[in-house]
Amino acid sequence: MFVGTSRLNENLNQYNFGYTEGFETGTLAQVTWNNTYLTEPSIFQTYSPQLQSVFNLQLTQHLLRGFGTGINGRFIVQAKNNRRVADSAFRQQVLYTVNQVENIYWGLVGAYEDVQAKQRSLDQSTQLAADDQKQLEIGTLAPLDVVNAKSAVASDQQALVSAKSALEYQQLVIKQAISRNLEDPVLSNAPVVPTDRVNLIETPEEKMPVDDLVRQAEANRPEIEQALLALKNDEITLKGEKNGLLPTVDAFAFYGGSALGGSLNPLCPPPGTTTLFGSNPCAGVTPNVGYGTVFQNTFNDSSPNKGAGVSLTIPIRNRQAQSEQARSVLEYRQEQMRLQQLYVQVRMQVINSQYALTNDRAQVAAADAAREFAFQSLDAEQRKLKLGASTTANVLQQERNLATAEDNLINARATYARDRAQLDNILANTLDKYGISLGDAVTGRVTQTPAIPGLESAAQEKQPNPTLPTPGQPGGSPNAGLAPDGTPLPVPPPAPPR
Repeated sequence: MFVGTSRLNENLNQYNFGYTEGFETGTLAQVTWNNTYLTEPSIFQTYSPQLQSVFNLQLTQHLLRGFGTGINGRFIVQAKNNRRVADSAFRQQVLYTVNQVENIYWGLVGAYEDVQAKQRSLDQSTQLAADDQKQLEIGTLAPLDVVNAKSAVASDQQALVSAKSALEYQQLVIKQAISRNLEDPVLSNAPVVPTDRVNLIETPEEKMPVDDLVRQAEANRPEIEQALLALKNDEITLKGEKNGLLPTVDAFAFYGGSALGGSLNPLCPPPGTTTLFGSNPCAGVTPNVGYGTVFQNTFNDSSPNKGAGVSLTIPIRNRQAQSEQARSVLEYRQEQMRLQQLYVQVRMQVINSQYALTNDRAQVAAADAAREFAFQSLDAEQRKLKLGASTTANVLQQERNLATAEDNLINARATYARDRAQLDNILANTLDKYGISLGDAVTGRVTQTPAIPGLESAAQEKQPNPTLPTPGQPGGSPNAGLAPDGTPLPVPPPAPPR
């Protein structure tokens, strides 16, 4: 390299700036502004130090591949859809949690009513054993009947203990479900007394046509909402991959300018002299051009650089893009199949749940009739025993039949309550039914009182229950309507309107 000196000491400083921005229409804007400060001891360098500034603005518009807002904005749309998927998944989790707590509560109600039924059975067998003991003392009853009655008392006591243990476990389960921890001894030892019972009033969902219920479920189910959003994302991806198979056709235009200045090189030959190559590189050069002048000359169109054109790039056998497009087609079809499976699954769940409610209601009616028959049979057998036309064994058998019938009725009512809650969960209207706001769940602050529809009011609770004995009725006991510890049952508050 010819530099005109035996030793080259170069000092180069660069100050470059650039800005690039792409638009959803497929337009790309690029702005560059480069500045150079150069000092070197060479006689072929006009300026030393030399100042150079170069500016360029270029606009490029994609005409085929990468053209349009739908292609370039797809990632933003997909991100918004993913956010909606996350919100829907949160709603699904809340629905599941509320449904689980509701099932736990109905389990608690069943255990509580079971304790009351076992207590009534124990009272009846205890009263019978006491009567038999009196008859034995006066010599009108055989000792074997007394032993049989006492054996029944022991069996009923054991059944009551088991029922109380089951109730304590259900209380522990529901406290664990609704509290953060059970380390507080006050909370862990506090009893949970259910104030609501199963309401057998027929709900509108039980009478609605299946197609209406299916449409409601399809509109509310978070799983279907998530599948639809996933299908939209796959469809957007498929369009993007298809666009990637197109050739690249770009229209572009650019404009720029450049300028040179600095201090005249002190190594330049004097004016009028010639160099080894026959010319003086410093001849006619304006000395001492400052950076302000260089900056002005860059943008005053004194040395423009402009142009426009169209570029075409055709990929030959773009196998990578083809493979990505084929994979996108498969993913899109898989998501379509999954959505159709969800539709079928939801329809089957709605039909099965409605059938289950119909069967449960019939089972409750049958269990109620069986319990009423057992109650009347026990009452008749007790009357016969007082008249001497029956035996203690027959009365005990009728008491066991009544206990079994009450257990069946309690289980049937609990099954109906759980299946009704399951139908609400399938229809995804549990949150609306109970007035639960997801906004309150997100912020952790309750702004409205949750509604508790479908439960018996306080006035209904005060009326005698036709399926259970009450004080003063034949076959009833003084402990009916009392808690296992002998305290009166709390009267539930009236249910707020829907």
